[in-house]
Amino acid sequence: MKRFWKITLFLFLFAVFCGGAPLEAAPQRLRSVWANGVRYLDLADAAAAYGGSVANDSDRTVVTLGKKRLIFYPDKRYAIFDGLRVNLCNPLLARGGRVYLGQLDHANVLTPYLSSGKRYRHPVTKIVLDPGHGGRDQGTAGSRLLEKAVTLNLSNRVAKILRTYGYRVELTRSRDVALSLDERSAYANRTGADLFVSIHANASSDRTIRGVETFCMTPEGAASSNSGKPESRRYPGNANNEQNFLLASYLQRSLLARTGAEDRGVKFARFAVLREINCPGVLVEVGFLSNRSDEANLGNPAYLDKLARGIASGILNYHRSLGK
Repeated sequence: MKRFWKITLFLFLFAVFCGGAPLEAAPQRLRSVWANGVRYLDLADAAAAYGGSVANDSDRTVVTLGKKRLIFYPDKRYAIFDGLRVNLCNPLLARGGRVYLGQLDHANVLTPYLSSGKRYRHPVTKIVLDPGHGGRDQGTAGSRLLEKAVTLNLSNRVAKILRTYGYRVELTRSRDVALSLDERSAYANRTGADLFVSIHANASSDRTIRGVETFCMTPEGAASSNSGKPESRRYPGNANNEQNFLLASYLQRSLLARTGAEDRGVKFARFAVLREINCPGVLVEVGFLSNRSDEANLGNPAYLDKLARGIASGILNYHRSLGK
């Protein structure tokens, strides 16, 4: 009889301490390999830990979980998450008939996306919007428009929408003045921001390039999307890696849905304004002033309203996804 109760107690304790947190326990059960100094986790194991399945063919791997469909490509540093382009920290690895995902991508991309924010809890009452550039720093320039004017106009429109939902919204600048990058992140920290969104317009020497892209902080140990050099240093902005990615994916998806713009993806960068913030934050590039079509859109009040509603909706969707 004593043995029976010991077994019963063991099973009860096992259920409490192991069964109650499958997401946190999942990495311990994943097969892994190392390549070029990077640890990779078996993608099929990772998907199964969330109740998903994996199908492989010659040129792609598809993860299915309920209505979610994630498409990965061997040796490619990007994936398609429910139609949204998502950059990865490391290229997918194919070895021995199996497909492996970098550990950094498992922790900072796959886990937050498949858990849809339900494992994260933090208040979202104060939002700081950061209109890029200003004053002497005009940013990039198109044939008619200056980035500093576009970002301030758009930020004011976003703030107006968010305030109707009861959010406390502040801007790092409300007029045409110059601010250093350090001043922008310091302002967000000093005012106790719960979210930080820096708004910019883009430019390229290739005038055919157009579209919208959203950046979040590069996880420590990874290379940024536009750089091949990993960096191991951990910045204050890395404390919210998973939430940063979630916020970026919600904003990018919402912007595309509102505007129909070309999807240039969710990307990683160690931008100065993202490195030092203490709250989840992203930097949005809303179009290319070097592209004739994008510049025309960014000078159109109706299109700016679409962008503003896209940013505001992305923030709302992120907030609503968080665990209660």
